[in-house]
Amino acid sequence: MKDLAALLRWSKKLEIKDQSGNAVETVYVRLVGDLDYQEAQQYALIASRKLRKKLRDKTTINYNSLFLDLEEKSKEDLTFGILMAEMGSFRDLAVEDLGDDVLKLPEYDSSLEEREEHQQKQEEVAQEKIDLLKAKMDEKYEERKKELNNKSTEELQQIYVASTINVKCLEVFSTTFRDYCCFSGTYIDKFTKKAFNSFEEYQNVVPMVKRQILDTYLSLEMSGEQLKN
Repeated sequence: MKDLAALLRWSKKLEIKDQSGNAVETVYVRLVGDLDYQEAQQYALIASRKLRKKLRDKTTINYNSLFLDLEEKSKEDLTFGILMAEMGSFRDLAVEDLGDDVLKLPEYDSSLEEREEHQQKQEEVAQEKIDLLKAKMDEKYEERKKELNNKSTEELQQIYVASTINVKCLEVFSTTFRDYCCFSGTYIDKFTKKAFNSFEEYQNVVPMVKRQILDTYLSLEMSGEQLKN
C-alpha cells in the first residue's frame, strides 16, 4: 500500500484536448522510476552521439545547413556566437567559484516566529544569490570574450563550430530524454498499460498532444522539487 500511495502521489490524470479544446482521450502520467530514467538517458545519449557524428562530417547536409555561412562570419559574429553557446558553462563556473556557503539557504527553523523570520531571510538570501551569480557570470563572460579577442579568424571558426555542435547535441539530448520519460510515464489506465507501444510511436504523435503530456510531466517534476525544498 505504501508503494501504491507513493505512485499515486507522483501521478496525474490528463484529459488530452483537441484544437477546439474538447477532451478526446484520457491518460495517466507519472514520474518514471530509476530504470526508465536510466533508459531515457541511454536513448538520449545515442541520439546526441549520432547527431554529433553527422555535424562533424563536412560532407553531410546537417553540417552544411548549420555552417553554410561560416566563412562569411566576421570575428565579432563568431565571438558572439561562441559566447552565447558557452553561456551555460559560465553559470557552472560562477557557481563553482562562489562555493556552496554563498549559495546555501538558511536552515529551516521550528517555531512560528522563527519560521516567519526564516521565510523573510530566504527571500533576501535568494535575491543575494541571484545578484552574486549574475555578477560572477558577467565576470566569466568578459574573461572569455577577452580571450577570444586574441584568437585568429581560423581559430574562432573552429571554436564556433565545436561550441555550436555542443549546443545542438545538448538540445537533442534534452528533447530525447524528456520524450522518453513522457513515453515511459504515460498510461491509458492506472499504470498497468502504456499508452504507446514504442518510443518511435510516441515520437510520431502530433506536437499538440506531446506538448500536453510534457507539460503534465514537468508539473509533476516541479511538485516533487517543491516538496524536497
